[in-house]
Amino acid sequence: MNVPSLSGFLTMTEASYRLFDLGIQLRKMPDSTLERFDEGQPYPCPHLGYAWLVIFLWNEHESQQNSLWFLKLPLDEQGILPAAVHSDLVNRLYRALQVQDSKERQRLLTDHPYQFKPEPEKMAALHARATKILGLPPSPYFEDVHRFYLSPNTGLHWQELGIQGIADFVCRLKDNDIQQLNPSLLTLDQAPLLALLRQFEHRELPTSTVEMLVSIAQKNPDNAELTSACLRACAQSPARKLIEPVIAARIDNETVDLELLLTVLTRFPHLCQDATYATQILDRLARVADADGFQRVMTNLAMQPGMAGIVMTTLANPALTENLANALSLLIQRTRGQNHAKH
Repeated sequence: MNVPSLSGFLTMTEASYRLFDLGIQLRKMPDSTLERFDEGQPYPCPHLGYAWLVIFLWNEHESQQNSLWFLKLPLDEQGILPAAVHSDLVNRLYRALQVQDSKERQRLLTDHPYQFKPEPEKMAALHARATKILGLPPSPYFEDVHRFYLSPNTGLHWQELGIQGIADFVCRLKDNDIQQLNPSLLTLDQAPLLALLRQFEHRELPTSTVEMLVSIAQKNPDNAELTSACLRACAQSPARKLIEPVIAARIDNETVDLELLLTVLTRFPHLCQDATYATQILDRLARVADADGFQRVMTNLAMQPGMAGIVMTTLANPALTENLANALSLLIQRTRGQNHAKH
């Protein structure tokens, strides 16, 4: 582009780059993501009103120029980057490019109001992905993690395994590793299994592994923590439809807990495109969440692709319960009051 833009900035750096979203899990974003911002299009996966965007830049010949930029960008109600934020960010990036001193340039690229610090497990997953892209070796913890999960009775204790080692292991799993790992998922103690599942959610899992996690969830119907972890682990898999019967069974239970509801509504929001399903799960949410929590979840849900009319669609559903109707009515009143206060 001839005018300063986010996508044009990356072109001017002459570096290789990869874009990731780090909102609810690490996921690769298309190279066109910044062009969408430049064109005023919605961000495809907003979380809590923000785009949690990571830009990984690397130079094959100048490794000291490799960098990670963490951008927490506020979005409007349609998931679009406001013009003022877009302009401010573009200006900051282009000013940094004009600085000759590398340390000062790096400071300008990282010292800004949109910076965020990822949680340790997300950072570990991102670091594992970056080192793999660069062809670098995994962390020193990798070998112990590899032995622990793939070679039973090694005498290793899972508490001694570093988060980075587990992240490297999951990121670098090969087909033969997966074939060896899948059966042991059924016999792992819960603590090391949960540690593994927390990294599984940052990659696409093959169908065979999803089938194992479905089996684990079905065999532990009263273990909400384990079920939620299995759901999160399957969320990016092309075979994620296999987990939907587990979700349906849990939502049918009126005593379903808040963590599981939040897992479903943030990792599988597309399911709410079915009006009957949306009414059922949102009724459950209205029973266990306070007004503030309900509003945050609904606001986030409404910003997902294809979900803009979720509130009015649910209100029009004949199966609407009195409990949910009251929660949605209060939501509308609170939203109108907040919008009025801004003007």
